Amino acid sequence: MKRLNKQIAAYTQQLRLGEIQMAYKGILAFIGKLRAAFIKKYPHYDVSNIYQGYLDMSYFSLSTKPLKDNGLKIAIVYLHEKGTFEVWLSARNRDIARNHQAILDSLSGEINVFHDRNNQDAIAECILTGTPDFEEQAQLINSIDQSVEKFVAAIINLI
Repeated sequence: MKRLNKQIAAYTQQLRLGEIQMAYKGILAFIGKLRAAFIKKYPHYDVSNIYQGYLDMSYFSLSTKPLKDNGLKIAIVYLHEKGTFEVWLSARNRDIARNHQAILDSLSGEINVFHDRNNQDAIAECILTGTPDFEEQAQLINSIDQSVEKFVAAIINLI
């Protein structure tokens, strides 16, 4: 267990500096504002609570009737290690995901999508912003909103 003890000691040392906690709280506060903006602008969406994650990813999901009827949902994801926001098309289970894998190929011409084979939670992924500016939150919310709206419209046109 020496390795785990060393990792925990390094983790504790970083926490003592205080910046990790401040950054994490800031990220989650922003995601909360982003979620509230989606609830306000899109009352017909079902918007989930925020999943805070384990310093890997934090997200909330949204769904429309056509998506829900197909066992699909959209996730707006902040990837902590990459420092990026992405939008994912996800399914309720692996069987539904396999049945909708053709969506990835169909979307490729319309919007810049990809699929990381290591990501079993997504059928298709799209980077919303690789360099989010948390100092300009209104602009960041607007940018994410526009990209998600385009992503959702493209998905709904295919199902």
